[in-house]
Amino acid sequence: MVKSIIPVLTLLFSVTAIAEDNINAERPGFSSSPLTLDYRRWQVEVGYQYQRINSAQDAHTLPLLLLRYGAGERAEVQFSWAGFNEVDTGPGSFTGTTDASVGVKWQLTDDAATTPIGVFASLSLPVGDDEFSSDEVDPTLGLFWAHNGRINLFGTVLLSEFDEQSAISNGIGISLPVSDRCRGCGAYLEYFGTYPEDGGPQHNLNGGMTFLRSADLQFDVHLGLGLNDRAPDSFVGLGAAYRF
Repeated sequence: MVKSIIPVLTLLFSVTAIAEDNINAERPGFSSSPLTLDYRRWQVEVGYQYQRINSAQDAHTLPLLLLRYGAGERAEVQFSWAGFNEVDTGPGSFTGTTDASVGVKWQLTDDAATTPIGVFASLSLPVGDDEFSSDEVDPTLGLFWAHNGRINLFGTVLLSEFDEQSAISNGIGISLPVSDRCRGCGAYLEYFGTYPEDGGPQHNLNGGMTFLRSADLQFDVHLGLGLNDRAPDSFVGLGAAYRF
């Protein structure tokens, strides 16, 4: 199992300040949106990410699939699968598939709340190859929040278990202003870290932009840096989200 790769949790939050009837994607940051899909609406999100783990290793991951369904009022069902990993170790490389997961998100506040809050619970499905799987059904619990005011903030707290080790992950970010010339654009800057039960923490800085092509279609790009030796040196990615 590879532990040096940033966990691709597919909890990727678009922090664009957009109208209520426009798509609200989980991509492309670490933090997740506290808002759920409307009842009986579907949304699919996909992407690609490259990571430079260190001077001797890099990794590619796709399709970073997240399938979302509005299962009821303020309730959403999710299926996520990071997909295929290829890790280049210099003298060689190895490839494999990751575990998948199923989860439920509950929105605890109104859509128009100044500080929307949501909670999340999921279980992993041990369908990945040995190098990328815990071979166990691993739980994750999450709290998602945002604050809309003079400064728009957002964040996520996760408690997860993987390969019989618990970890807390935390993200906090800020929405950035974008020129009026770029209609439908949004930007963000975010810190996120992982604090495992055994071993030291990973600290990362992540930023990106979203591009609203229509009310139901969004494109995005993101990049980031590891802030300590335990984190990957850098990462970059792109993706899209479509609601139907």
